[in-house]
Amino acid sequence: MNGILTLTHNNLKLTQNCIHSALRQDIPAVVKAIDNGSTDSSAAWLDAYGLLLDASPDNAGVSAGWNRGLNAFFERGADSVLVIGNDTWIPPYFYRELLSYDLPFITGVAVGDMAQVQPKPTKWPLDPHPDFSAFCIRKRIWQEIGQFDERMKHYASDCDWHIRAHRKSYQLWKASCEFFHERSSTLRNASPEEAQQIQEQANKDRAMFRSLYNCLPGEAAYEEIFRQSPATPRVPSPVSSDTPSETGMG
Repeated sequence: MNGILTLTHNNLKLTQNCIHSALRQDIPAVVKAIDNGSTDSSAAWLDAYGLLLDASPDNAGVSAGWNRGLNAFFERGADSVLVIGNDTWIPPYFYRELLSYDLPFITGVAVGDMAQVQPKPTKWPLDPHPDFSAFCIRKRIWQEIGQFDERMKHYASDCDWHIRAHRKSYQLWKASCEFFHERSSTLRNASPEEAQQIQEQANKDRAMFRSLYNCLPGEAAYEEIFRQSPATPRVPSPVSSDTPSETGMG
């Protein structure tokens, strides 16, 4: 089974655009969402269409939502899950194209203009800087690396997971497969009170990351971590984009 997971927190119109693009993928996939304490009609809309996997009474955070969703999919037999933000739009070939690389973890590349999303995928050399706004993850790497660290609620747990994967000799890749991403939509559309709470939590998340690695993402010391190779990275060769590795649906 191929799964598609997104997290929602208000912004129903963005969620609808995201879900519609997920449902139009050209391979069979089970699409589900976890609602993180929406105060609009997001949870009700998802539930009405059978898309709601779980809902929290408050905003439990990105890390907790990813963990709940990924655990649920893998426990129910999924071998791969495409995780996308509810402020993204993916072209119909997106999931198939990422699966075609037959890698344990691979992402697309975000663009800020729908016109930049190519009508057909093209394969360029893979980039070792993953974009967690839309990532395809296999069960085998999830079982080995483990969950996202929920001590970082909204920010930086993706960078922590990247480091942990690197230290177990997994290279996380980004493919030349574009998707549209309306960045910072949750923060931009939040009330002033909620925006302040998000910013305060972001500062706590960054402080936690610094306590673990003595640096912040983007700093020279952070980049240096990935130049320290504990072993030969596990890098399978990509396969033809015309032959997806799996298309089943359970």
